[in-house]
Amino acid sequence: MYVLTLAFCGKNYHGWQSQENAVTIQRVLKDVVSEIFRAETPFPSGCSRTDAGVHALEFIATVPELRNIPPENFQKGLNSFLPSDIRVTKVEIVEGMHDGREFVAGKHYRYMICTKPAASPFAADYSWHSGYALDIPKMKEAIKHFVGIHDFASFMSAGSDVKTTVRTIHQAKITEFDGYLALDFSGDGFLKHQIRIMAGTLVGVGRGRIEPFEIPGLIEAKNRNLVPHTLPGSGLFLYKLFRTPEEMLTYKFPETFEGMVW
Repeated sequence: MYVLTLAFCGKNYHGWQSQENAVTIQRVLKDVVSEIFRAETPFPSGCSRTDAGVHALEFIATVPELRNIPPENFQKGLNSFLPSDIRVTKVEIVEGMHDGREFVAGKHYRYMICTKPAASPFAADYSWHSGYALDIPKMKEAIKHFVGIHDFASFMSAGSDVKTTVRTIHQAKITEFDGYLALDFSGDGFLKHQIRIMAGTLVGVGRGRIEPFEIPGLIEAKNRNLVPHTLPGSGLFLYKLFRTPEEMLTYKFPETFEGMVW
């Protein structure tokens, strides 16, 4: 089985998961793999479902080894057929059949917010422009309340079939760049739209609509109606995947724009 590491710009796609009458990363990758193997192949198995417009600096997908193609040749072939906004950065071969999620022990997501009076048009597809002043110290205070093991039912969109809404966030931090905020979260898994809802809640704190001390109460309420704000997918990046719990626990968030697209 081939294990592919991908990076992609989500602007032109309705997320990872294949959907009828919609262009998705999974569908495009399946078609290219079928073209290379000259045979109909099953859908690649991804490590996560990403929403429409969401980007990934690191994403893992698995495909069956229907032909004996060396990894470096398979990588070149994939990138020659794939559109330029999807790149295969690494190809590995492993024994047996595996789901893409089996290779991931945790994830780092980054949400980008532009705080400049006028946002750069070149960053419009890769960040969300606040359009108003934000109280950043209060936001930095508030984000700390998300760290730990919590029931995040208040921060999950409807329509998700999960066994439990309890998740563990190991780190959460806000870093200021030149006119941008990076909202970083690492954890072993996240609920549907959870990062975007937490980001929207932090913007509510920045605007003075929510006080930092109210965050624990919003978590404990387990009521989605109390947390109505969801930021768009364009500012969200699946930044890094952790192969082991140890890697996740020793990881430090980047203090720069390293690896970003602009």
